[in-house]
Amino acid sequence: MKFKFDPKQDYQLAAINSVTELFKGQPKDAGSLVSSLNLPSQPVDLAATTLDGEEDDALFNIDVSAEIGAVGNNLVVGDGQILRNLQEIQNHNGLEPATELKDGRQFDIEMETGTGKTYVYLRTVFELARKYNFTKFIILVPSVAIREGVKTSIELMADHFRQLYPDQPFDHVVYSGKDAEQVQSFATSTSIQIMIMTISSVRSKGDRLIMHQTRDKLNGLRPIDFLRATQPVLILDEPQNMESDLAKTSLEGLNPAFMLRYSATHRETRNVVYRLDPVDAHELGLVKQIVVAETTEHGNDAKPYIKVVSVKSQPWQARLELDCRKKDGSFKRQEKNVTTNQDLAKVTGNPAYENNWRINEINLDAGGFVELTHHGILRVGESIGSNDDAVYREMIRETIREHFRRESMLREQGIKVLSLFFVNRVHSYLGDGADNDTANGKFAQWFDELFIEERARSPRYEELLPQDPVELRRAYFSQIKKGVYDDTSGTSKNDEDSYDLIMKDKARLLSEDEPVRFIFSHSALREGWDNPNVFQICTLREMGSETERRQTIGRGLRLPVDQDGVRLSDQSVAQLTVVANESYQQFASNLQKEYTKAGVAIGFIGKGHFAKIRRPDSEDDKNIGYATSERIWEELNDRGFLDEDGRLTKDFTPNADGFALELSDEFSDVENEVLALMKRASIGTHIKPIRHRTTRTLNKELYFESPEFTEFWKTITQRTTFSVSVDRDELIENAVEGIKNAPEIEPLRVQVTKAKLTISRGGTESEETSSPRATDLRGSFQLPDIVTELQEATSLTRRTIIDILLQSDRLDEFIGNPNDFVAMVRTIIQTELSMLVTKGVQYEKIDGSVYSLSELREDGVKEKQHFLENLYEVKNKTKTDYDYVVYDSDTERQFAKLLDSNDDIKLFVKLPPKFKIDTPVGPYNPDWAIVKRVDGEDKLYMIRETKSTMDRNKIRASEQAKIDAAEVHFAAIGVNYSKNAPGHWNI
Repeated sequence: MKFKFDPKQDYQLAAINSVTELFKGQPKDAGSLVSSLNLPSQPVDLAATTLDGEEDDALFNIDVSAEIGAVGNNLVVGDGQILRNLQEIQNHNGLEPATELKDGRQFDIEMETGTGKTYVYLRTVFELARKYNFTKFIILVPSVAIREGVKTSIELMADHFRQLYPDQPFDHVVYSGKDAEQVQSFATSTSIQIMIMTISSVRSKGDRLIMHQTRDKLNGLRPIDFLRATQPVLILDEPQNMESDLAKTSLEGLNPAFMLRYSATHRETRNVVYRLDPVDAHELGLVKQIVVAETTEHGNDAKPYIKVVSVKSQPWQARLELDCRKKDGSFKRQEKNVTTNQDLAKVTGNPAYENNWRINEINLDAGGFVELTHHGILRVGESIGSNDDAVYREMIRETIREHFRRESMLREQGIKVLSLFFVNRVHSYLGDGADNDTANGKFAQWFDELFIEERARSPRYEELLPQDPVELRRAYFSQIKKGVYDDTSGTSKNDEDSYDLIMKDKARLLSEDEPVRFIFSHSALREGWDNPNVFQICTLREMGSETERRQTIGRGLRLPVDQDGVRLSDQSVAQLTVVANESYQQFASNLQKEYTKAGVAIGFIGKGHFAKIRRPDSEDDKNIGYATSERIWEELNDRGFLDEDGRLTKDFTPNADGFALELSDEFSDVENEVLALMKRASIGTHIKPIRHRTTRTLNKELYFESPEFTEFWKTITQRTTFSVSVDRDELIENAVEGIKNAPEIEPLRVQVTKAKLTISRGGTESEETSSPRATDLRGSFQLPDIVTELQEATSLTRRTIIDILLQSDRLDEFIGNPNDFVAMVRTIIQTELSMLVTKGVQYEKIDGSVYSLSELREDGVKEKQHFLENLYEVKNKTKTDYDYVVYDSDTERQFAKLLDSNDDIKLFVKLPPKFKIDTPVGPYNPDWAIVKRVDGEDKLYMIRETKSTMDRNKIRASEQAKIDAAEVHFAAIGVNYSKNAPGHWNI
């Protein structure tokens, strides 16, 4: 099995472009330009220099670059231009524009776990090389686990990148102190070089690390000197683990051109250029839908429950988790600080602690413990009075049941199902055993017993997984030596062996040839590990820390893949079930708190929340931006829909009859999009209880036995071919006008500073001899072939492109800033072209079907699970294909209800996503197919598109172009087609 990677994911391209646009104005051949050296302002005594602290820069300040023949990155665009670029990018991406570069040239890219962060930064490497000829990149990671994951990712994506960038050869290497001389080839090679290393490879004072030691094989220089000489681009993976002062100093010591910091959970933010938060990821369908199967204990307040959380002295106190009575008479587990001899019944208000339940002694020895009346010693982390074993056993059972359900549903689609268990202690799985085969802990025993029991419920389950349960489960803990396992953090060298299979053999784990389907782990699977086909996560432990839930679900959020390595975004398939010992409301609430503490805008509306909305009539398809979003926010605040913190008020009642935001005329064209974003402000929208999920029932009589349906389907799926005629003169005229009216393209400039450099035995000394001077780079770089680039982007003839360029009278700006000029012209021509092609499109019937009846039937019997809040229950079930209709908006729900109740409608079908027709501006999937009675007998076949408005000016130009083309297509095959909206249903 090989993974397939889609190079056209809009959100990934947006993240990549946000980084590359930071350096707009950087000439591609900057390596041939002379740039000023950044030299120390004070003389340095080389004889007195140690390799410690700030003075380890001294050796580099003598030009080792020339000595070793380093080929490095030469960033000549100034900080002022980079800041202006950053502000433009932030405005476009809905981020508050910065007023300065915080901590210099460090840039944050925030992407939710499972959305392809590694793919994005690796592809960014190639784009930076293509656009600016940057070739030296160091990827820094916090642990061996993530290092191995990155290495595996590069190997999996290597062929993909070679196909995308055939002219960009590259090499990658994992840095090792045992082979430190590899830095020489990294520094001197002219191709793209990617070095992966852990932060511990460079994070040290003095010369304790090989990185900072002189080497005979490196001509007496240190490995770090070779890396510094290249001015590498540093890519930090999970930089929140590199925030210590020593780590920051070590990173700066690599002399980077700039740093790119990629994470879902930045601890400290700097110059954020792109943000894809959890809500964005769920809204766009980029991760699995979260389903919670709650397994909670009821009636447990009748007996005393006590868990020791911590103990301390000065004053002597124990923090206990107890069952406490609330004001409404119910009970809730809460943490309380308790001293010796306090009556726990009075502390909790719970009669279960009567009969003198108290603490006799608090002790810090052996990690801390308390001595309780009626029980004795209870250590920190231990509890009494809980039915944890019974709860955990049922959680294992529920996970196995859910696994079987998913396995029976997805096996035929070539999707292997994995389940992941997080255990409280390694001993709970291994017991007295040393490996998977000899494991006899209670979790392993319960799993085997319950698996056999649940499998016996169905012959289908026996057929799917006939193996011994021992063959299907596997544990990944930290293996030290001789098969002995231990609890560890997942970051030490001892963990390395236990990661080999899951980090290096991810494809094998996803293969049907590999029997393992159930994975048990402790703390080892942290940042850096996930698997796209984890569909169930069972947490056999308390989830207490403020990042526990987010880290837990992160292991299974990635979209699943089939046996061909193709990712599947269908949300009825892409569902992650979390089996937790808390209610789904508690889980959603606690997860939202974790996100809020991490700075993620969940549960409230930020001022940039609406920035990514695009106006329907936007010719350049640009977002409205942060500044416009802020004005909309202020208007919503003035109208009382948002409070000062951005939280929705009681006046925001979108489901009430006649409710409207009534935004001012300036924003009326985006009011529907604003309202939709406000409705989806909470992560709770994306977390569902398992009981709200159902599988639709197929109307098999309609699908398989109805000749009328067969005739209907054959008619509406008739294939066509289209041709387009474009008025060349009109295209040239419109494009020229657009180019003439576009903003001026600023020429590229570089700042030059002159300094006098003196090298003596005492060190180097520099002194500026003139003030900085800005110079135009016009003529100092090679111009690209503008006609060829535009021809490839638009498929127009060279003659047409040349006519547009000459008539625009702006080619002088191309000489001053070629890259920006080409980008501007390309966007304008593409926009004008898309507007013209739908006017001249003609369709003609040909043989075949866009989505055959056999395909429809095959997909129909594979029906998947859906959530009730997105389903309309059909009253007249003989009129359509399923007992429920899946809808994506309230407009579609209203239309389904209308079709269901209208006696003239004989049949209606919500068209599946695979039903697509070709248009000049891309594939188009209409919404509804309908059969209507006319005069009691005649049939009228209709295709309908549902929108929230009939106003063309309030529908995005690209969508309206598809609708216009579809109208011509369906007219060619004799099917009635139109657009619908509330109040204008056209049936």
